[in-house]
Amino acid sequence: MRQGVALVAVLYLLVGVGLLGVAGTERADHTAIVIMNDYEFTPANGVCSGSGTAEAPYVIQGWKIDAGYDDYGVRIHGTTRYFVVRDVEVTGARKAGISFSYVRNGRIEGCLLDANWVGVTLNYSTFVRVSDCVFETNTDGVHLVYSSENQILYNVFDRNDTSIWLDASNRNEITGNLIHGSHMGAYLNLGSTGNRILMNAFVSNLHNAYSDEPNVWNTDRQGNYWSEFKAIDANEDGIWDSPYLINSDGDQDSHPLVTHPLVPAPEPETCDS
Repeated sequence: MRQGVALVAVLYLLVGVGLLGVAGTERADHTAIVIMNDYEFTPANGVCSGSGTAEAPYVIQGWKIDAGYDDYGVRIHGTTRYFVVRDVEVTGARKAGISFSYVRNGRIEGCLLDANWVGVTLNYSTFVRVSDCVFETNTDGVHLVYSSENQILYNVFDRNDTSIWLDASNRNEITGNLIHGSHMGAYLNLGSTGNRILMNAFVSNLHNAYSDEPNVWNTDRQGNYWSEFKAIDANEDGIWDSPYLINSDGDQDSHPLVTHPLVPAPEPETCDS
């Protein structure tokens, strides 16, 4: 029980950071942003700076978008220029808070996606990084469709139906995320394979993970944390000595973690506990 209370406190702290924005700055209201080619990265479309190069990407930053009457909060399609969507809050989108389709070289950083149908969708997109975001009470957190070689790093997923969903998407990196309170934590479907799912904390989900093809759930030293899984750690190296099974065809985390930095350790048992 005490561990559960401590975890709730950690979640409120991390979600609170998302609500406050970068460095506690207040986000400015903005209408939905739609960019349909490389030539529409303009101030009218919420672009604050940058020139579209790797060294100086276009920056869309600091906006608060109530998308209750829109399909998307931010929709970007058919671009190859470098850009970043940073510190943007989107709520209430009927299809997706942030949608990339046929996009290369995009980043989503430090954003808050709350109560959308899907927080972030990537369709036929590659070389996209989604990092340090908060996904809260969306139907789906992140959904990739035919999108490969992307990164989903160090995000907080709290009370989404499905937190991370991959359809026919390969060789993506999913690392360091806190995935809490979902119906399904990570769902890898339609032949999604070769994805690396490492050092994530799966906590209090109804179903932690599913995959229908082989994926990588551990390195030769460590895998992921699964809150309901307990085994024996005979040599006390922080790795359970039994694998965590993902599916019946042999996909498994061979080095499940005993603890995780994002999950408070349980207090020692006493006679009064």
